[in-house]
Amino acid sequence: MYNLNFKKKRLQKLLLAIILTLPTLGYCGFIDWISNYTEVINEIEQRLEQKYYGEKFEVWDVSYSSNLNEYNFKYKLEDSDDVTYIGSYSPKGDRLVANEYMWEKISKEWRSIFEQYVKGASNNYFLIGGIATQYHKNFKKYKIGYRSKALDDLFSESLTAQEWIDKDHSVIAGSISIFIEIPRTAEGIYKTLQMAEKIHTKLRSFDLSSYKLEIITYDLPNKFDIDKYFNEVKDNFVTLVDWWFEPGIQKYAWGYLYLDSCQKVDTFEESCDGYKENNTNNDNLALIKNHTPENRTLSLNYLAKKFRLIDWFGAPNKCDPIFGCSGIWLAKLRANKSLKSSQHYPTLVKLINEEEYNYKQLGN
Repeated sequence: MYNLNFKKKRLQKLLLAIILTLPTLGYCGFIDWISNYTEVINEIEQRLEQKYYGEKFEVWDVSYSSNLNEYNFKYKLEDSDDVTYIGSYSPKGDRLVANEYMWEKISKEWRSIFEQYVKGASNNYFLIGGIATQYHKNFKKYKIGYRSKALDDLFSESLTAQEWIDKDHSVIAGSISIFIEIPRTAEGIYKTLQMAEKIHTKLRSFDLSSYKLEIITYDLPNKFDIDKYFNEVKDNFVTLVDWWFEPGIQKYAWGYLYLDSCQKVDTFEESCDGYKENNTNNDNLALIKNHTPENRTLSLNYLAKKFRLIDWFGAPNKCDPIFGCSGIWLAKLRANKSLKSSQHYPTLVKLINEEEYNYKQLGN
């Protein structure tokens, strides 16, 4: 008798769930729900395969929105531990929105370009970065929608990161942030500057609309793996930006280097023309010039001037009266000491001068 009542209650709950679900799903959505969205999943997987030129995907966690007349779903590459992506599909509008995979794909390819230079400095590192289209105020002067064309090139031809850069570099912006274990020594700084010089040269060679390079160096405890630690804490992040504020890693930061540049490209008069004077709103020519390539053929001596040391290793900044405590572990705000004021500077200068001397000797 007890089993009968128990089954009856379960059936009542199931019926109640169906009754409550019906208004949200609508008739079509309800039929899909009953059939576990099998047909919809097959259709979405086929559309994804077409969109990404034969790549196979797994689709799951499908739900129907009667308000938007579309299906929301999760997807990833078939038989892989790849990142999970989110998409939507509207059969009536014949519209599949599933671009996350492409952006992640070209971001991985972009980051892999620089790994050879990073590995030359350390085997313990983590990279964040990607490429995307960039707006220019001069776009209105041209009949062609360059950003739209670039996006169309990327998604209609399924280009690699390098192929996309080759084709549409004038409207592409790139960024790369490097979180790397480096000894707190003159030799460690020297190795970091060498790495930065090589990466910067590579960035300049792409003729991008703009680019940013950020390097944060860490003095870590034994067996502290940066990549592994990121994977341990990333589920706690609201956005990826939280990584820059994560005390478990950022308390070990000791050095910081940041470079950014807007380049003069063939398509536009000047891609750095967005800088304005605060009072007049006229072009800030000094700031524009400071960010153009003429000022960016960098030497190790120049990079040494840009490199900053963290104010107090292992300690956060004080809370700001205006901005509060959100940035107390942010390396960019904590790095205010120049290398000239450090004990490592004389040895560093010697190392740089030796390299320049050897380079000149080879030239002769």
